[in-house]
Amino acid sequence: MSINKKYVLAGVVASSIMLHTGISTVFADTEYRVITGDSVNFRSGAGTNYSSIGKLNKGDKIEYLGESGSWVKARYSGKTGYVYGSYVGEYTSTNTKYVTATTLNVRSGAGTNYSIIGSLSKGTKVEVISTTNGWSKIKYNGSTGYVSSKYLSSSSTTSSTTIKYVTATTLNVRSGAGTNYSIIGSLSKGTKVEVISTTNGWSKIKYNGSTGYVSSQYLSSSASDNSTSTSTSVSKVISYAKKLLGKPYVWGAEGPSSFDCSGFTYYVFKNAANINLPRVSKDQSNYGTYVKKSDLREGDLIFFDTSGENDGNVSHVGIYLGNNQFIHCSSSKGQVVISEMSSYYTKAYVNARRVL
Repeated sequence: MSINKKYVLAGVVASSIMLHTGISTVFADTEYRVITGDSVNFRSGAGTNYSSIGKLNKGDKIEYLGESGSWVKARYSGKTGYVYGSYVGEYTSTNTKYVTATTLNVRSGAGTNYSIIGSLSKGTKVEVISTTNGWSKIKYNGSTGYVSSKYLSSSSTTSSTTIKYVTATTLNVRSGAGTNYSIIGSLSKGTKVEVISTTNGWSKIKYNGSTGYVSSQYLSSSASDNSTSTSTSVSKVISYAKKLLGKPYVWGAEGPSSFDCSGFTYYVFKNAANINLPRVSKDQSNYGTYVKKSDLREGDLIFFDTSGENDGNVSHVGIYLGNNQFIHCSSSKGQVVISEMSSYYTKAYVNARRVL
């Protein structure tokens, strides 16, 4: 074999080795880093004298290509450039965490001095992009946000909800925990709901793919809180009472075309539940079983002192409907109406009795 042929053969072997080496490099895992500063320059060369070809923000993931002195060579969005090393940190791949706080604020930056851009409820699953100084950058509403890392857990055991059942005929779902918040929907009796948390008599629930709030007193752990007969009687009383909405107030009247306040309750209970109440509100307030205001249920009779400053003397009566509402024949409105337990009626409230 001639010397030239030996060199040619050696070149082929060397090329083959390099080819295999190149293939192994192509299939090697790509290495990433993460940007740790805000609005960091992505420069065309390794120095501040080079022009900026773009800006990188905290949490941005860059492909690590090497280093040149204090500068990191990287690829981002199809561009190759350099980032000052002090603004580059180790990249941790996105991992799933679960919210452990009842309500966790999502902020625009990593600190309580940043504005709140939203919130997450207990048990919500989040994707964490990076974690720095006790704050986690997460994917949020198609973008990113920051939450305190101490309220995130790797385990989903903290995200469990409690199953409850609606005991009211109709239960309003509100946008917040209070009757001053707007009604965003309603639930019928027996509906199964997932309760996320409970605070000050209000339950935060899963509702229509989002969340809402309902009064906790109308939720039960049992699918049949009251006996069937009682539930049926309550439904009949309320349904019958609502059919009389708009009937005029006439003092001393007890139906069927007009009523005073106690005449209305007397007429409804007699015809809907075959219960003969005393005729006047003061006597009705001593009939049946005493009920604490915090334990009010649909169908309960509620009594007020509307004769001036509340000194406990009953002068008005209505039927509680749930959700802080009651139906009554109002002398001031001149007809049968449904009213909220507003500040006026709250101050005038005397007691309640259960007859069903």
